[in-house]
This record gives sequence, C-alpha cells and structure tokens, in this order.
Amino acid sequence: MRRGLRRRCPQCGEGRIFNGYLSIYDECPVCQESLRGIRTDDAAPWATILLVGHLAAPIVPIAVKFDIATVPLTILMVGWVLFLALSILPVMKGVFVGLNWRFNIRDGKPDIEIPTSISAKT
Repeated sequence: MRRGLRRRCPQCGEGRIFNGYLSIYDECPVCQESLRGIRTDDAAPWATILLVGHLAAPIVPIAVKFDIATVPLTILMVGWVLFLALSILPVMKGVFVGLNWRFNIRDGKPDIEIPTSISAKT
C-alpha cells in the first residue's frame, strides 16, 4: 500500500504506474511487471469522496461561527473541494492498484484456481 500511496510500481517501488493523470501503464517501465488488467473501478473515487468529505466538513462550522457570506463561502468550498479531490484521486487509485496487484485481482476477478473436487451438484 505504501508504494501505491507514492504511485510507484507495487513490485519494485521504483517505476511510476501512471502514464498520465489516471492512466495505468501496461507494465512497469523499470522492472517490466505486468500491470495489465488491474482495474480500480469505483474504489478510488469512493475513497476520495469519503476522505474529501471529512476534510471539507470542518469548514461549515467555522463559516457559521464567523458568519461568512454565502458567495465567498461557496467560492471557498468549491475551490477547496476541487483541490482536494483532484490531488487525492491519483493517490487513492495508486493504493487500489497496489492492493489489486497484491491480491492478484485482474479484470475485477481474483486469479485463483478452483479445485475440481468442488463442483455444483445437479
């Protein structure tokens, strides 16, 4: 998870995993570890919204206490929330790429083999 927080390859910790803002390389540019098929879907935005909500909420009681007008408060809140969301989203995506790599989840499915002795009885 630490390597994901730094947006680095989960295998070597050296190479970058993003080739843009949120686009994942097919493989690590340093160790050539395959990152193909690792998807985070809605996990990264969900965690980002959760964290941004908790970081933005303390502004409301402060605004009420100091009786800040609506327009400046709206500008402040929109700017703060956009800044937080845009800076936290790649970090959260890196975390979930690292977790999916660790548990070998590719294309949304764990890469496990089900024993043939376990089968549905019809």
